[in-house]
Amino acid sequence: MNPSFGQFAREKNSHFYTAVANLFIFLPHFFSVSTLLRTLFAPWKNISQKKESLGFSLNEWANRLSFNVISRLIGAGARATLIGGYLTLQVMFVLLLPALYIGFNMLLPIMYMLQSSQESEQQRLQNKRSAFIEAHSLTEQTKEAVGAWFDQLQQTSLYNRPWYDLKRLMNSPPLGRNFSAGYTPTLDKYVTELTLAFDHSKNLIAREKEIMQIEQILAKSNEANVVLVGPEGVGKHTVVEALAKRIFEGSSNPILAYKRILKVDMEKVLAQSTDQQTREKIMKDLFTEAAQAKNIIILIDEIDKYVSSEEGRIDLSSAINEFALHDKIQFIGITNPFNYEKYLFKNDKMNETFEKIDIGEVSKDQAQAILLGEIRQFERRNNVTIPYETVVECISKSDYYITNIPFPEKAIDLLDTACSTVRSQNKSIVTPQVITDLLEQKTHVPMEINDKLKTKLLDLEKSLASRVIAQTEATNKLAGALRKSFVIGKTRKKPLASFLFLGPTGVGKTETAKALASVFFDGPDKMIRFDMSMYQSNNNIPQLIGSSTTNEPGLLTQAIRQQPYGVLLLDEIEKADKNLLNIFLSLLDEGYFTDGFGKRVDCRNLMVIATSNAGADFVYSGATTSLIDHLVEKKLFNPEFLNRFDDVIIYKSLDGENIRILAKRMLDSISKEVLEKQGVTITVTDAFVEQLVTKGYNPKFGARNMARIIRDEVENKIAQSILAGTVKKGGTIAF
Repeated sequence: MNPSFGQFAREKNSHFYTAVANLFIFLPHFFSVSTLLRTLFAPWKNISQKKESLGFSLNEWANRLSFNVISRLIGAGARATLIGGYLTLQVMFVLLLPALYIGFNMLLPIMYMLQSSQESEQQRLQNKRSAFIEAHSLTEQTKEAVGAWFDQLQQTSLYNRPWYDLKRLMNSPPLGRNFSAGYTPTLDKYVTELTLAFDHSKNLIAREKEIMQIEQILAKSNEANVVLVGPEGVGKHTVVEALAKRIFEGSSNPILAYKRILKVDMEKVLAQSTDQQTREKIMKDLFTEAAQAKNIIILIDEIDKYVSSEEGRIDLSSAINEFALHDKIQFIGITNPFNYEKYLFKNDKMNETFEKIDIGEVSKDQAQAILLGEIRQFERRNNVTIPYETVVECISKSDYYITNIPFPEKAIDLLDTACSTVRSQNKSIVTPQVITDLLEQKTHVPMEINDKLKTKLLDLEKSLASRVIAQTEATNKLAGALRKSFVIGKTRKKPLASFLFLGPTGVGKTETAKALASVFFDGPDKMIRFDMSMYQSNNNIPQLIGSSTTNEPGLLTQAIRQQPYGVLLLDEIEKADKNLLNIFLSLLDEGYFTDGFGKRVDCRNLMVIATSNAGADFVYSGATTSLIDHLVEKKLFNPEFLNRFDDVIIYKSLDGENIRILAKRMLDSISKEVLEKQGVTITVTDAFVEQLVTKGYNPKFGARNMARIIRDEVENKIAQSILAGTVKKGGTIAF
């Protein structure tokens, strides 16, 4: 229902009064009146002559005085002109205000009739809200959340505010922002000005604490420099952009008003020369120009590259430190925690002149808020619709499955890729399924229990039994634990599953791990295997987890990061150094361990299997007490380590009948391979199998000894017969 004319007139007049009041506040800001008055007689663009020679010369003094007076007069003239423009506009505005008010009220009847024939502003907003909710909700359950999302966008977007809104007016850059600053013609060739280089209507992340810390440090009278330290992708550059936005809008610390944040392209600067002294001179000349301008904040990305003389790095710390002490220029450096500790913290001068501010990873809720704020840009750029459920799915799935990149970058990158994928398919909606499919392609991790995965889980006992002989109890227990992990264990912060396989050598422990990789994870290439007997010393640990001293990534960390989904097999775990076992405690309990560079290595999508022959003699002795109790009693493993596994699975030694079955399988495998590759048929009698078993079976060595006998007695004879030509293609070798 439309309001009465009286209500309409009162509302519009209220808007008029607000607009007038806001314009009175805005115009002095827009013309930089306070700054121009404060610097009215300052030299124009800070151009002045200083005494450069010893002694007194009347002619030199007169020339210098006249030059400086002229510079100040030019500055005063330019600033007075702008102030005069403000006063003229302000006086005209005041004089015309009554006429504007009368004219505005005379137009009210026409405005009222136009509004009466159209939807009210409230109705238009409601219709817009309803359309937004309809487009961005896939289920009824999320409509309330989508409505709140729309309201938040309305509140934060300047474009949704009336033109006379004070914050929108203040978003316009002041005319006199550079009237009190010097020229930087050389520096401008190598920089990007962040205070002008991006869309200031964009709602940047809420990093109020960090931004306030930066402002407080930059506003100091000396050593006003900061270094932002955080992992890649955590949002360090966005924090600087947020600071630039505050300076641009005039909402920062007053001391930082009209400052320019300039991001220096260091590689472009250093490309001017390869000589170290020349490079230092170039940097000092640029910093001198910035200091003379008096309103420059220099941003150096990856500042650690320029404070060390190590190979691949350039030491410009003397030039940086010299000007970092200057009260006319400030520096912002950006680096990651590892490089900060290695290069900046150890540099006493850099550590004294730059204050460290840690930029941590945002929480899931903050990341979701950031992503929701970016959605309209994604939609306009890709001409797609992104429902609320897709954003939730993107945050949830990227949190669990992408662990080497922090929020918000990993969620933004994933959504960006999803939008590109949908656009390339000529579709218009980015559904949660798109996120799921992309992550499955990226990580090779099944995101949901589909029919194929259900079949594998239900038939796992059968699949394992076809590969592992006479260990039904062990494989059944293993299959049950895996089903539980996939169905109800997805939210836990641990590996997909973890098991300790105990038993004599050659009974099927390693074969079980291979079977899981082949059957369950679609191939033997999904198994990462490490022989822990090779890591029996504390000095071997860096080989596995990496070392910052040698700058080597580590074999284990590299293998897991390249293949984050599959089976991690740690053979003969009891032989590993005890300190290495402590690393595996963290892996089993928290789902990650820390490498030699201080970075997490995520293991939540691995099935971790450790094997051990410890206690084999105890098994052969036929003792009735628990093998686990025996291992703890003999201090081969401590309870803390054993309790970290989801289950400890004990393998029995193989008897003669099982060895016969195993021997037949080995021989069948050889026969099939020879027939496929050489076209020669292999026949084996039961008597020959019995002969092999009698000759090769030793319960202490299990299947491994049987495999050696078959290599010696069968494979060697086949190879000699084929090479000697005694059997041709299509022929038969009988045993």
